[in-house]
Amino acid sequence: MEEKPRSVISNGIYFGLITGAVLIVFSLIMFLTDLYLNKAVSWIGYIFLIAGMIYGTLEFRKKYSNGFLSYGKAFSSCFWIGLFAGILATIYFYIFIQFIHPGFINELLDQIRANILTSKPDMSEEEVEQAVSMSSKFMSPVVMTLWGLAAYAIMSAIFALIIAIFLKKEEPEGTF
Repeated sequence: MEEKPRSVISNGIYFGLITGAVLIVFSLIMFLTDLYLNKAVSWIGYIFLIAGMIYGTLEFRKKYSNGFLSYGKAFSSCFWIGLFAGILATIYFYIFIQFIHPGFINELLDQIRANILTSKPDMSEEEVEQAVSMSSKFMSPVVMTLWGLAAYAIMSAIFALIIAIFLKKEEPEGTF
């Protein structure tokens, strides 16, 4: 049975949702193991995002593009996969900080306070509280979700620009 052609965007939706689901499972594992505030471990999520972009684009090239893919289509495929994964992941993030763990923002502010005290021990308590207060203004669930979505869009574009270099495979020109 021959498969129907798939557009770059529908491929991005399909593999983006799969990649987003993997990011959600990874995030839940980090939460359950109490590693969700560990910045070093959270970078692993980008590995899953990049892997999803690569795998989805290679599958698109193999199944729907006759084994060839221009740089532009490779970029588009990677970008759409990353964007849709990011949309799903940020929806989950909103649900997480709003309903699953409503104390997340307070924990984040406590971590910011501890980081300030560690990096600048000579700051007065009033200066520390002022810095934490300024940070808290940008930490509502909606604002953090919007910033997360913007970050996913930007990171997806950057990753796609780089990954597409390696995943493109130009169709050979015919000889006369």
